[in-house]
Amino acid sequence: MAKAETPKKNVIAEYLQLVVSVVVIVFVVRSFIFEPFRIPSPSMDPTLKTGDYVIVTKFSYGFGRQSIFDIPLIQDRLFWREPKRGNVVVFADPIFPRQKKLIKRVVGVPGDVIEVIDSQLHINGEMAERDYIGPGSSNADLETSGNFFTETFPSQNGKPHEHFIWDKYPNAMFDNFGPYTVPEDHVFFMGDNRDNSSDSRSSSLGAVHRKYVMGRAQFVLFSLNIEQTRRRTNQWKWSNPFRWGRFFKGIR
Repeated sequence: MAKAETPKKNVIAEYLQLVVSVVVIVFVVRSFIFEPFRIPSPSMDPTLKTGDYVIVTKFSYGFGRQSIFDIPLIQDRLFWREPKRGNVVVFADPIFPRQKKLIKRVVGVPGDVIEVIDSQLHINGEMAERDYIGPGSSNADLETSGNFFTETFPSQNGKPHEHFIWDKYPNAMFDNFGPYTVPEDHVFFMGDNRDNSSDSRSSSLGAVHRKYVMGRAQFVLFSLNIEQTRRRTNQWKWSNPFRWGRFFKGIR
């Protein structure tokens, strides 16, 4: 009887060992290597769309409490590397760090002076150059239109950074801001959808302490065709469920 039960026990032991191994691998990968993140809003339009699933590298700026499953022993950062202007970064909302994650573009690092004058961004007194691309619509369901630009940040370590932005309204709430000096150990973020982004220009967020930084968004893994309705709810277009052209798309 004992001999008949031995193979069954071995199978159960092997199964449990496999489950434990998978859990450990997932923990290590999500904590130290990369993690998927779903874009919840159009605040980074046109760079990122609602429904994009992006891959975030957890090691880009070292490791913190928010990147390693909220381990309380880590109060600040391990192996901190400062983000560069232009990086697209996922971070925890300082008010609700466990419940809410945000994604924005790095505009200012410690010591930078940030100012917005008539919607034009200035970094350390130098205006970020804009090149007009043309009019366009960010969301067909909302029937909103605006102007698309390429924006170039002043060089940091000899490397200027160019990306797309969308400017929707004249004389919007944050078209004039600052000047504001980014504090030590903080990062100043803005969304590429300049008039539809609650970011560091808002007093409810402000510059974000480095301990809330999770990682850098590297590329779009895949994209669900989700748009906002007039009621500000997300709707998945079942007739055309995927944005095939955005699969494996790099983020700049």
